[in-house]
Amino acid sequence: MTPEPAPAEHAQTEASWAKHSQPQGKGTFGLLLDYVYRDKPLLVKTLLLLLLATAADVAGPLLAKVFIDDYLLAGFLPPWPVAGLALAYIGTQLAAAWLRYQQTLRFTDMALAAVLDIRQQVFTHVQRLPMTFFDRAMTGQLVSRITNDTEAIKDLYVQFLSVVLTNVVLLVGIIIAMALLNVQLMLVALLLLPAVMGMIYLYQKLSGRAVADSRQLRSDINATLGESIAGMTVLQACGLQQHSAERFEQLNRRYYRARMRTINIGAALLRPAIDLLSVLVLFGILKVFGWQLVNGVAEIGVLYAFLNFMGRFTEPLAEITQRFNLYQQAMVAGDRVYQLMQQPQQHYGNTGNTIAHGALAFERVDFGYRAGQPVFEQLDLDIPAGAFIGVVGHTGSGKSTLLNLLLGFYPVDGGRITVDGQPLTGYRQQALRQGIGLVPQEPFILAGSIYDNIDMGRKLPREQIENAARQAHLLETINALEHGFDTRLGERGSRLSTGQRQQLVIARALAAAPRILLLDEATANVDSETEQVVQQALKALHGKVTLIVVAHRLSTISEADRILVMAHGELVESGSHRQLMALPEGRYQAMYRLQQQARRVALAEQPDR
Repeated sequence: MTPEPAPAEHAQTEASWAKHSQPQGKGTFGLLLDYVYRDKPLLVKTLLLLLLATAADVAGPLLAKVFIDDYLLAGFLPPWPVAGLALAYIGTQLAAAWLRYQQTLRFTDMALAAVLDIRQQVFTHVQRLPMTFFDRAMTGQLVSRITNDTEAIKDLYVQFLSVVLTNVVLLVGIIIAMALLNVQLMLVALLLLPAVMGMIYLYQKLSGRAVADSRQLRSDINATLGESIAGMTVLQACGLQQHSAERFEQLNRRYYRARMRTINIGAALLRPAIDLLSVLVLFGILKVFGWQLVNGVAEIGVLYAFLNFMGRFTEPLAEITQRFNLYQQAMVAGDRVYQLMQQPQQHYGNTGNTIAHGALAFERVDFGYRAGQPVFEQLDLDIPAGAFIGVVGHTGSGKSTLLNLLLGFYPVDGGRITVDGQPLTGYRQQALRQGIGLVPQEPFILAGSIYDNIDMGRKLPREQIENAARQAHLLETINALEHGFDTRLGERGSRLSTGQRQQLVIARALAAAPRILLLDEATANVDSETEQVVQQALKALHGKVTLIVVAHRLSTISEADRILVMAHGELVESGSHRQLMALPEGRYQAMYRLQQQARRVALAEQPDR
C-alpha cells in the first residue's frame, strides 16, 4: 500500500499549485502556440476569410456615403447607378455575413481540435507520472485540471482569440475607412483606444487574483465531492454528514464570493465604461464636424458614414473588453494545465531485456518516502527464481514498500535492485509490467465485463484469459454466470463477492504469464474459504514463478520456502515456517501464536449449530 501523505504535505502541494495558478500567461501561450500553427493551411484560410469579411463589412458605409453626397443631396437619382449602389450594398452585407459564418466555423474547428489534443496529451502525461506525485495529489483536482481547465482553454480560442482577432481586424479596417473619409474625425475617434486599453489594464489588475481563486476553489469543490462520495459509507457510519455538508458549504461560499468579485469588477469596468467613453468620443466627433461644416469643409455623407462607423467601432471594443473575463479564466486554467504538464514523468530503462527467470536481489538498498525518514537502510536480500517468499510484519515495517520498489514505482536512494542480474532501472516499462504481476489488497474492478477486467486492454488470446481464470480457481464461477466471460460486473464489481473480486484480480495478474507475482495482503479482507482458494493457487504456481506474498494472515504463507519478518525497515528474522517457530522468543512465533489464539477464541464464540 502506498503511504498516505501528511495533511501538511497536502496543504503544501495545494499551495504550490495555487501559486502556479496565477495568471502568468507564459505557460498558456507556450502550450497553445504549437496548436495555433499546427494546421497552417486552415489558419491561412481563416485569416483570408476574416480579411474579406472585414472588407465587405467596411464597404457598406462607404457606399452609403457615395449615395448620400453624390446622388441624394445633389438631387440627381439616375436609376441604373442608384440601383447598382443598392445591389452592391446588399451584396457586401450578405457576403460579410457568409464570410463571418465560415470564419467562425474554422476558428471553432481549430479550437476544438486543439483542446482535443491538449486534453489527450494531459491525460497521457498524468498516466506517466511517478507514484510520488499521486501520493500528494488529490483526485478531484486532477480531474478538474483535465476536464474543466482544458475546456476553459477552448474558450480562449473560440470566445477570446476569435473575437479579439476578428474585431481587431475590423477596427483596423474601420480606421482606414475613416482616414479615407476625414483624417481629423478619425483622430478624434482614435481617442477611444487608449481609454479602452486603460480600462482593460485596470480590469486585469483588479480581477486577476479573484479569477485565480475561483479556479482553485472549483478544483477544491471537485476534490471534496469526489472524496465525500467515495467515502460515503464512512461518512454515514460515523455520522459525519453534517460536518461534510458544512465543509462543502464553506468552499461553495468562498467560490461564490470569488466569482462575485470578478463579476462586480467586470460590470463596472467593461461594457458600462466603454459605453460612457464612446458617448464622449461621439460628442467630440459632432463638435469637430460642426466646426468643419461651418467652414464648408464637411459633407453630410461623411457624418452619416462616421456615425455608422462609430457604432461598429464601439461594438468591437465592447466585445473585446467583455471577453477579458473569459481571457482571465482561460489564462489561469491554461497555466494550471501547463504546470501539470511540467511535472516530471516516470523514467524507465531502454534495454531490450525481458524478465526470463525472476531472480531478485536487493544490494545495500537505501530508501525513504521523505527526506530524513528512511524506511530501508543498507537492505540486502537475495531471492532465487521460482521461490515462494512470504513477508510479514506490523504496520509500517516496510512490507508494501518492498513491493513498491520491485514494481519500480519509486527510485531507491542508494544501492540497487536487480532482476535476473540486471538493474531494475534498465528494464523498459513494458518488460516490467509483463514480467511482474501485482495482486493488490484492494481489488480495482472496472464496470465492464469479466473478460475486459482480466484482459485490461492487453488484447490477450481468449485461451490465455481462460487459463488465467482457471489458475485463479475462478473459471467455475464464471461458467455459472448467465453470460460467462461477457457478464458485466457493474461499478466496482458489485455482482461479485469480495473473495471473487480478489480471485478476478489474481486472474488478471496471471493472464500476462509474469515471471514474478507480488501479492500485497491479498487475503486480508476475504473469508477462510477464499483464503484456501488463494493458497491452492499459490501451491500450483510454486516453482513456476517467483512469489512474493505480503500476508497479514500467517496461514497464507505457512508453506513458503522462506519467510521474511520485517520491523521498522529491517529484516529481523528469516527462514521457513518451521525454522521461525523454533526460534525462542521470536517475533514470527509470537505473531503466529497470537493469531492462532485469536482464531480459537473466535471459533469458541460462534453459536452451536
